[in-house]
Amino acid sequence: MILTTSDPVCIARDPASLEAEWSELARLRADPNVFLTPDWIRVARAYDRREQITLWIAERGIAALALEDDGTISFAGGEYTDYQDVVAKPVDVPVVAESLAAWIAVRRSPRAIFEFVPEDSGTLDALSAGLGRAGYEVRLDRLVSAPRLTLSDSFEAYVDHLGKKERHELRRKLRGLETGRRVAFRFASDSERASVFDRFVALHRRSRGEKAEFMTEEMEGFFRDLAEMLGSREWLRLGVMNVDGEDAAVVFAFVYEGTFALYNAAYDVALASLSVGIACYAYAIRAAIEEGMRTCDFLRGGEPYKYDLGATDRWLLRLEATRS
Repeated sequence: MILTTSDPVCIARDPASLEAEWSELARLRADPNVFLTPDWIRVARAYDRREQITLWIAERGIAALALEDDGTISFAGGEYTDYQDVVAKPVDVPVVAESLAAWIAVRRSPRAIFEFVPEDSGTLDALSAGLGRAGYEVRLDRLVSAPRLTLSDSFEAYVDHLGKKERHELRRKLRGLETGRRVAFRFASDSERASVFDRFVALHRRSRGEKAEFMTEEMEGFFRDLAEMLGSREWLRLGVMNVDGEDAAVVFAFVYEGTFALYNAAYDVALASLSVGIACYAYAIRAAIEEGMRTCDFLRGGEPYKYDLGATDRWLLRLEATRS
C-alpha cells in the first residue's frame, strides 16, 4: 500500500489505506477543520485535474498534494478548500513540515506554492526555513483573512456582545424582516435534504451578477457530492429560512469538532431589501448556539457582513518557493 521514496517520507499508492490515521490526525490538530479530513479531500480531488500525491511523513503526519504540469507542488483541494495544511498533531508539525521541505528539495521541484494555510499553524515557518536551507528563494505573505467568532452560551448573549452599531443594525434588520411576516428557520432533516439542496441551487441561479454565474453544472456536482459526503458523516447543516411559507434562503454549512462553518448561501433576490442574507446567517448562528457549537467560522474572505456579525480576522498565508 505504501511505496517508500525517501526516508522518512512515503508516497501512499492507495490514500484510502491511510484513512483511519488521517481522520484521527485531522481531529487532533490544534485547529481541527473538515477541510483537512480525508473525506473532504477525496471529494475535492475528484474535481481537481492536477496529478494527486499523498505523503505519509515520518509516521507522524500527512500531506495531500497536487502536482502542476510544470512541476509546481501545492496542497490538494485548490479553490474548493478554504484551509490547506499538513495534517499532524501540533507537536509534530515542525518535523512534518521540515520533512516535506526536504522531500521537495530531493525531488528538485522547481517551485512550491502553498496557499490558505492558517497563520497560527506553524507549518509555513518550518517549510520556509527548510526550503531556504535547501537553496530555494522563499516568499511568505498574508493572503486573505478567514474571520471567525467565539460563540456565546445563548443568542441573546451573542447579540449583546456585538459592537453597539452592529448590535443595533442586526436587531433593526431582524425586526424589519419579522414585522408583518411569518419567519422561521430550521436545519433541514435528512428526508428533506435533496429538496432543500435543489432549492439552494435554484436560488443561486436566480441571483444576479457573479453569484448567478457561480453555480455551473460542475459546481452543482461538487456541492451535491459534498452534501452527500457531509451528510453521511452527520456534518452537514442545510439551514433554511422560510418567509410566509416560501423557503427564501438556504445556508450550506457544516459542523466539525465544535465548529460551525458557514460555507455558502443563496437567497431570493426579490427579498434583498429585507436583508434576508444576513438575517439567515444570524438565525443559523442561533441554531448553532442551541446545538452547542463553540465557534462560528465564516471561512475565507473579508466580506463586510462577517464583521457586522461579530467576527474578527484570522489570517491565511501563502508561501512561494522557487529553486535558485
